[in-house]
Amino acid sequence: MEENRRWRRAGWLLAVPVLAGAAGAAGPLAADPLLAPGDAPAHLPLMLAVPGLLGLITVLALLWRSEARAAERLRRSEAHYRALASSSNDAALVIDGALRITGVAPALEPPAGGGPPMTGQLLADVVHPDDADPLLHWLSDAAAGARTGLHGFRFPGAAGTWRVLEAGISDLREDADVRGLVLHCRDATDRARREHELRVLAYTDPLTGLPNCAAQRSALRELLAAQRPDVTLLQLELHGIGGARDALGRAGTDAALAEVARRLRATVRTDDHVASTGPEQFSVLASGAGDEPDRLADRLLSVIETPIATGTAFVELTAVVALVPLSGDLTEEQVLDRAELAVADARAAGEGSVRRYRAELGAVRDRRDRLRGDLAGALDRRELTVLWQPVVSLEDHRVTGVEALLRWRHPVLGDVAPDEVLAVAERAGLVVVLQRWVLREAIAASAQLSAHAPGINIAVNAAPAHMTAGTLVDDVAAALAEGGLPADRLVIELPEEAFELPGASDDVTALRLMGVRLALDDLGGSRPTLSRAGGLPVDIIKLDRSLLARVDRDRHARAICEALLGLGAALRVDVVAEGVETAGQLAVLRAMGCGYAQGFLLSRPIPLPVLVELLRSGGGTLWPGAVGGTPAGRTAVLDGVQVR
Repeated sequence: MEENRRWRRAGWLLAVPVLAGAAGAAGPLAADPLLAPGDAPAHLPLMLAVPGLLGLITVLALLWRSEARAAERLRRSEAHYRALASSSNDAALVIDGALRITGVAPALEPPAGGGPPMTGQLLADVVHPDDADPLLHWLSDAAAGARTGLHGFRFPGAAGTWRVLEAGISDLREDADVRGLVLHCRDATDRARREHELRVLAYTDPLTGLPNCAAQRSALRELLAAQRPDVTLLQLELHGIGGARDALGRAGTDAALAEVARRLRATVRTDDHVASTGPEQFSVLASGAGDEPDRLADRLLSVIETPIATGTAFVELTAVVALVPLSGDLTEEQVLDRAELAVADARAAGEGSVRRYRAELGAVRDRRDRLRGDLAGALDRRELTVLWQPVVSLEDHRVTGVEALLRWRHPVLGDVAPDEVLAVAERAGLVVVLQRWVLREAIAASAQLSAHAPGINIAVNAAPAHMTAGTLVDDVAAALAEGGLPADRLVIELPEEAFELPGASDDVTALRLMGVRLALDDLGGSRPTLSRAGGLPVDIIKLDRSLLARVDRDRHARAICEALLGLGAALRVDVVAEGVETAGQLAVLRAMGCGYAQGFLLSRPIPLPVLVELLRSGGGTLWPGAVGGTPAGRTAVLDGVQVR
């Protein structure tokens, strides 16, 4: 506008003197006495005015062109503003083909004194350095016509801070008024902050403050994608937490776990990734070549095994460690599977063990997967059977009961160990189906056994999973009704953990009201069950085979057995020594007054026809010839046991 006013003033200043000069020149000529009237040319005034008119026209033309330019600039400015404001709730940026900012909404400009204007700067120089490359790729895709959706990036805010913008894009490069890409931006800073807080909560273990399993898996995926063979996964499994919880309660246990986490963090390097991956598990992603991971595992075991002061007592923990190098083209699941196998190997080796993954451990996983797939059809293929192991009275050598044991002979892999069958069944969700079948088979066979051993008890194992399923009582009632066995001759063997399940007391009460006898299985094993056993509603206590293995040579084991036998006598429940394998064990148990025994020394698990013949030939009694005298009337040897 100021330029237009200058041009107008210049035009008038130029035009007025020209016109005035023309008029002044015409006047004297007309008044000259030497010129006769009519001698002056008639068009003389016009001739004198033409130069002034031409100058005026020139000035006016320049003035018009200046105003046209100003109008064009104004129109472009208004179009530019419309481009910034359209399709956006907050603010917008306009960038040219060189990705230089040509327009910025006031809401995105830095505050006064907060920095130089953004117009004219390259967008990549303005945004956060970590966001520049992804943003440029996004803009490149958008410029190529791809559907890009929204994109987030950090943009300068007040006082050196960064705000998070979420932008869509409009390609207006063909618009003569804009000639650029328009980014329609929305401020997403608050949302990004809330998402970050939620992400921290989702990826942090609240007890220890360490990254949790999800965070560790994310870190593992990143390392695998980066192909870091120098990194090793160390999986730690703590032992002793259960005992600490029983002694100190949850608060003391939590304090111990928090201290373990602190020690682990202090032991590893700053760039190693420590995480809490389970209730009693930690893992470390550590870099190092050669035996560095093994030495780190030893240091981790050392800090874990150092007693922990909780304020009220000291907690002593141990652990096992598995090592899995991130070598080759492993997937996340393969690494975790290898860690699980190596942990199991270390667990089997004993507390304080460190084990690396070995290729042969993979065969264990392959076998388990095959068994899990084949177990579902094993019943239909008649691969499952029930074997029987007698329970013998140590007083009169009479067979008072038999335990029904599930066995699986795989057509390719051969006989599958009982513990492995149970583990596979639990993974396949078949525990209830299999134990229901064993229950029916055992009760159906009772008639044949009773003919040669009247009043013989039939014992069947029930896993905690069967009780958790809520069908144990109904399954027992249905099997008793179908087989016609008196309820007081059926023994359901339960491990201690089954009594601790929610709703277990209702099932136990219902079974006892039916007349079914209950046995507490594996008492005296690894769990501290002596004080707990006195309050359980059971009729039989079965001593764990691990305790009996050293009863004839270990005073501590013998003292525990004597205490358990005294507990049984005080509670007036029968005590069965399970897993008797040597004559020395049997002699010690008899001397301590144990009432009943079962084990390989007396009889291995045998098929039903062999058991029936054993009972028929021996008149219902059974005794190994290596112990005591040899009663008269012994007539046969069946499956390694002598009968009379």
